[in-house]
Amino acid sequence: MPVQVFSHVPDSMRWLEHDSPYGIGMDGQRAAMALALAACIVVAGASTFLLLQDSEVGVSNDSESMVDPLLQDEGHDHRNASQHILYTENIQPVSFNPLTAPGNAEVQVSDSPDGRRYAYIAGWSEMHIVDVTDPTNTTVTGVYVDPNTQVLDVKYLVYNNREYVIVQNQLVDPGAADPNVGEWGDPAQVTVTLVDVTDKYEPTFVDAWYDADHPSGPHNLYTHMIDNEWYIFVANPDYESCDIGQGDACGGITVAHLNFAGYGDLPRIVKVGEAEVSWETTRGGWIYIHDMTVQTWPGEDSNDPRYGRTYVYGAYWEAGLRIFDVSDVPHPGKDMVEYLAIAAACRGSFGTQLGCNWRAPEVGLWMDFEDFDGDGQPDSGTTGNENGGRASYIHYAEPIDEMVDATHLGYPSGKIHMTIIATEVLETTVGTGMAYLLDTTPYEVVNGNVRFLPQLIHGWETPFADHHFIPGGEEWLLFSPHNADHEIFQTGLPGFPDNSHGGAWDGRIYMGNYHSGLWIIDIESLMVAGLENGNKTDAHMESTVGYHLPHGADGAPLDSSYYDFGWTPFIWAAEHYKGYTYLSCITTGLYIVQLDIDEPYGNPVSL
Repeated sequence: MPVQVFSHVPDSMRWLEHDSPYGIGMDGQRAAMALALAACIVVAGASTFLLLQDSEVGVSNDSESMVDPLLQDEGHDHRNASQHILYTENIQPVSFNPLTAPGNAEVQVSDSPDGRRYAYIAGWSEMHIVDVTDPTNTTVTGVYVDPNTQVLDVKYLVYNNREYVIVQNQLVDPGAADPNVGEWGDPAQVTVTLVDVTDKYEPTFVDAWYDADHPSGPHNLYTHMIDNEWYIFVANPDYESCDIGQGDACGGITVAHLNFAGYGDLPRIVKVGEAEVSWETTRGGWIYIHDMTVQTWPGEDSNDPRYGRTYVYGAYWEAGLRIFDVSDVPHPGKDMVEYLAIAAACRGSFGTQLGCNWRAPEVGLWMDFEDFDGDGQPDSGTTGNENGGRASYIHYAEPIDEMVDATHLGYPSGKIHMTIIATEVLETTVGTGMAYLLDTTPYEVVNGNVRFLPQLIHGWETPFADHHFIPGGEEWLLFSPHNADHEIFQTGLPGFPDNSHGGAWDGRIYMGNYHSGLWIIDIESLMVAGLENGNKTDAHMESTVGYHLPHGADGAPLDSSYYDFGWTPFIWAAEHYKGYTYLSCITTGLYIVQLDIDEPYGNPVSL
């Protein structure tokens, strides 16, 4: 494969040049890389990198000779950026911004009515607003400080030309709680908060909502418009005084209306109900909601009973994927009397089951996890071979934005709806954590009710996973998947060639994998593998478009008694937006990178 190696340049240029940390001769570098490549072809294991340490640069160009970037040999320093200059040359850096402090989490990018493009990045005690209009030269314009607890998620929306973000407070790390605010049960420390970001330099508090029976606070958020009204969906991993038998939403999803009409110019968060897993359909084990995505069914077939309806796709750990129908949520435009009654009951009971009883029905599930030990049962805590949740700790769920025609791949005629789910793995004896591509098109109607019947297309794990493990202790989560994004690209038009298996579209998943960086996965290749039933590890490799370990700064342990790693990189999330991929690194800041075949789809804002 072609190998790209740079001679030593100043440390300030390390991120943009992928330079070697040592000033050895170019011939010596080429020789080291040639040896590394030869070893990699023979065995894709950690031992490969014993041959790479002279230059500490790993560059790959194709899947057949991809260098293993998961480093955990003796003497390796997870906090040293110069030891992580590892990437496939089809993914190039664009910029790095250290922001104002480490401790970064979810990122969302959007174009603003002001004509510029901004990234909104959640952090441990703050939310950054970054002008990314010029992706090569980004600027922090504003910071919303929320010192109470961890601010781990952020979602953006626009209403009447005013801009808002929703952030959350979760009690993850007691060291980060503000002792001047109050006790642990103080609502200020476990809220969903609405912030006006129309002024990018001075974001301002608008409103907050607190669920009394979710004492640790929300972890994940999503915003979605249903029948021209904005709704907020909030994942609450913890709960207290919860009785499943009486229908309590134990650790469930809060559903709230964002009411812009009832309070003058001040929108208010109005809880109207919850969604919760059907516990009787689980296998038991470790069950709670972690992340979720909301989508109005993208199909155009009006005969499909899901046409025009809205669903939550929830990641419920060992209960797998759970799908809820929120189409009939209490809505001021449908039944104002019902809406006001339910909203009043929810507010009067502080969101608890004492008065807040509307529930979104569960309409689908999937938990047929990988069977690594070959005993005929999915691996999990209740069926055996749990292995730190390698197969079963479902942490992330996201339906594909568009339904696709896959007849060119050998699939039947008709559009296919797919959903990505992925694990978050704490520690393993072997492996790094599975992701799954599901076909969520099939359904049945039982007594007039729609039930999704998801089917596995194919799984994916880091192609070198069988040669690695997640040690636990301070190295917990080390190589695990975390938050991802995807994009469906139209192909076949001038300037937009097909880069996968033909047809009129390409699809890619952009996976943030903590210390192993960004991994880009080809959806069509996974679909082909799903029909062939071949070697799974080979399919993982063949569907991998590339990887990139951003390395802009050394890591330092966070001021945290919970997240105490400090590794670089440690990617919380990957967000693809109009040709660029935005990476939020917990320990260092915001990176922007670009896959070469994404470049035609870039839509830069006029400077």
